[in-house]
Amino acid sequence: MRQTTVWNEQWQFRKDGAADWEPVRLPHTWNALDGQDGGGDYYQGKAWYRKAFRADLSWKEVFLRFGAASKRAEVYCNGKLLGSHDGGFSAFTVELTPCLLPGENELLVLCDNSADLPIYPQYADFTFFGGLYRGVELICFDTPAHFDVRSFGTDAVLITPDVSGAVSIRSLLTGAGSLRAEILDAGGAIIAELEEPAEAGEHRTSLSVPEPHRWDGTADPYLYTARLTFSAEGRELDSFSARIGFREYFASASEGFFLNGRSYPLHGVCRHQDREDMGWAVTEKEHLEDMALIREIGANTVRLAHYQQAPFFYSLCDREGLAVWAEIPFISGHDPRPEADENLLGQLRELVLQNYNHPSIFFWGIANELGIAKETEAMLSIARRLNALAKELDPTRPTVLANVGMTPPESPLFRVTDLASYNEYMGWYSGSADDHGPFFDERHARIPEIPLAVSEYGADCLLQWHSAQPKVQDYTEEYQAVVHEKAMAAFNARPYLWATWLWNMFDFAADGRDEGGCRGRNNKGLVTYDRKTRKQAFYLYKALWSREPFVYLCGHRFRKRAEEAVEVKVYSNQAHVSLWINGQFFAGRDGSAVFLFPGVPLRMGDNELLVRTPDGCADSLILERVETAPEEYVFREEKRFSSSVAQWFAKLSGEPVPQELDIRPGYLSVNDPMDLIISVPEGRRAVQELVIDALAIDNPGAAQRMEGGGSLSFTDIWHHIRKLLPDEVYYYLNERLNRIPRP
Repeated sequence: MRQTTVWNEQWQFRKDGAADWEPVRLPHTWNALDGQDGGGDYYQGKAWYRKAFRADLSWKEVFLRFGAASKRAEVYCNGKLLGSHDGGFSAFTVELTPCLLPGENELLVLCDNSADLPIYPQYADFTFFGGLYRGVELICFDTPAHFDVRSFGTDAVLITPDVSGAVSIRSLLTGAGSLRAEILDAGGAIIAELEEPAEAGEHRTSLSVPEPHRWDGTADPYLYTARLTFSAEGRELDSFSARIGFREYFASASEGFFLNGRSYPLHGVCRHQDREDMGWAVTEKEHLEDMALIREIGANTVRLAHYQQAPFFYSLCDREGLAVWAEIPFISGHDPRPEADENLLGQLRELVLQNYNHPSIFFWGIANELGIAKETEAMLSIARRLNALAKELDPTRPTVLANVGMTPPESPLFRVTDLASYNEYMGWYSGSADDHGPFFDERHARIPEIPLAVSEYGADCLLQWHSAQPKVQDYTEEYQAVVHEKAMAAFNARPYLWATWLWNMFDFAADGRDEGGCRGRNNKGLVTYDRKTRKQAFYLYKALWSREPFVYLCGHRFRKRAEEAVEVKVYSNQAHVSLWINGQFFAGRDGSAVFLFPGVPLRMGDNELLVRTPDGCADSLILERVETAPEEYVFREEKRFSSSVAQWFAKLSGEPVPQELDIRPGYLSVNDPMDLIISVPEGRRAVQELVIDALAIDNPGAAQRMEGGGSLSFTDIWHHIRKLLPDEVYYYLNERLNRIPRP
């Protein structure tokens, strides 16, 4: 029989070249702190893990399964290389048997998250934490005949339930014997079974469940258990079990998403797996906390971006009824090295085979925002190969690709996969918060035959910034909420969108970022990086999606107010709310999700606000009226251009400064893609003179990245370089571009 032991204790760690080892417990990453502190300078290189152990030589075969090792791993036992693995998110297995010795043994694991490896992700807006961050299992067998645990980091059992009740099973065996298959209902009763001879190699069989109870999303995520037992001569050799579900679904280009024959709009969140001061080295406790927060807002789907996540979290999605978009880290651009293409194919193969049995997984994602870079035939070729591989490995699930908002609908990227989506940040990186609907209407009109979804949208928010008149990129809690309010109003009015995923459920580490007064973090989450604080927008989604009665009074962190009267905003999933101010009834409102109370008077000093619903939900807060609007709530961006840049700018400052952005139809503007702007000689010249010349003074790398912006607009790029240049440059450039006819 198989014996599995968690092998996370008594490890030692040191970075490559260091003299001393330090004791660690797995999961572990060496970037837990430097990967979140900003500067883009976290350690990316090699490091070693070591473990001494005594082997039980009575076992016939002994294996180690690593949950993940970022990005490359080499495993040695007693000086012998057992195997290597490229890819930081999937499990892999090595065999210890041939190198085990009596007495003391030494295991060494080299991990490498260097930036120049031909391993994806290559570059992206998040930290690539290094290390053995998912733990290790020791798997021992007392016989050489068992399920083949060496097969792509899995137990080599693929189970395909059909809504008819048919269950197909494929397994890979290392010896001959008898295979027993059973299907158990949620109560543990056996409702289908068979037993038949099985030879070494691939074995296929099937059985049938009468009138299967369907896995029906968050309302009824009914799970069966498939249990396989491999025996020989009356002795059990190995066993395997998995939770399975029966469901059918499809996405329509005109009517949205359908589950089990009925309309089932998908609305949910994207999720990164890291946590403050832990990086990717999280445990089941953190996964459970994340799931509880996702379920609190009533999401029915989750996009697990941008890589394969922990098996435990997929199992939680099975249990909770969340439809999952699972994807590989093919992000932003293409590495032309052939070994990088092979790495993508390998990561996709492991993603599919390791997670095939999860009923929660609905979509295989093959790439994200490839349109940021120039679309090359090599990039399109590997995207098509990935799609073909996904369909070969699993013809039962559709494939999908997330396109950056600037990707034109005519791009071949929209015709690679079964389904398509856009990452769009109207009201943050481009356009206004009122543009979500027109954006998708225009795209849908150009590709009406392609099912279209929203794979990312949102805005940054830091809890210390607040405004009664929020505006784009002020980083206030109020502006983030406005963006989400307007986005959801637009999406709900467009049933052709088969899904929406907001970006992001949680703040996450992006060590190269420095914005809003926060270094090393993307702050678009509904919940803070430490998971301790729900932002205002969190309660908007709870009002829109959850069924548990509640009411939330907005402004708990925006206490000091200088106005004589304020507008009070309330979120609730109830149909009526009432507001009291300083013990006096003010007004009641009927509505849905968002309730506004304008003209609420404030006296000097403290004012108590109370809101109630008829079923007894209540919330309250204290607003303090002060003489002048507090500066402590306002983010003041620190410009960092040098004296040489200031001198360069002085040469331009004789021109009048435009007061607002003027977009002339038929002419170029800062909202056009960079590849379009620089395709016109006059446009290239304007960008060169007004931007690149200045950036090259102090940061030639930034200049090169900007000129290679591909389908990103200059406005998108400006968000990342504006600290290096005076604000007026943005308006000067737009004025120059507005004189150039669009090609």
